[in-house]
Amino acid sequence: MRKNILLTGQPGVGKTTLLMKIAERFRAYAITGFYTEEIREDRTRLGFRVVALNGTSAVFAHRDYHTDPRLKVGRYGVKPEVFEGVALPHLEAERKRASLVFIDEIAKMELISASFKEVVWDLLDSKVPVIATIALHGSGFVKRVKERADVELIRVTEKNRDVLVEQVARTIRPLIESRVSEPGA
Repeated sequence: MRKNILLTGQPGVGKTTLLMKIAERFRAYAITGFYTEEIREDRTRLGFRVVALNGTSAVFAHRDYHTDPRLKVGRYGVKPEVFEGVALPHLEAERKRASLVFIDEIAKMELISASFKEVVWDLLDSKVPVIATIALHGSGFVKRVKERADVELIRVTEKNRDVLVEQVARTIRPLIESRVSEPGA
């Protein structure tokens, strides 16, 4: 059984919403991680906020951020140090004695952080199950993560997104319960 579940699909299909519904389903367990949310004014997207599952948050990408061109994704300036300050402490699964880790998302903005890439790879190698959203298309790190033998890649569509909550819950529950019953876990 693969212990790492990656949710992929077109932008706006509902990957983050699905991830949050799954997280809510497992609130009774020791979970950790983060999600990202859009910052909008009227109908205009201005940037992105990283939000830890404990509620800590910060704006890490914004149209008004004037950053080095290497730290731009589209029209957004990205501040990787802000992202790392919120996200990385919540990806320390062993230290937090987590039974499950949520990551939203593994994509261009987040991957500007070399530290994030390293932590994600280590988490995928760990005993702790991971549920993450990942870019539909991508090379390099995104491609390597998707090709891992311990990964189940699930394509999220408008037609299947509502049934996936239960499907993923059924897949991940035995992994969490076996982890919880391990001595020292």
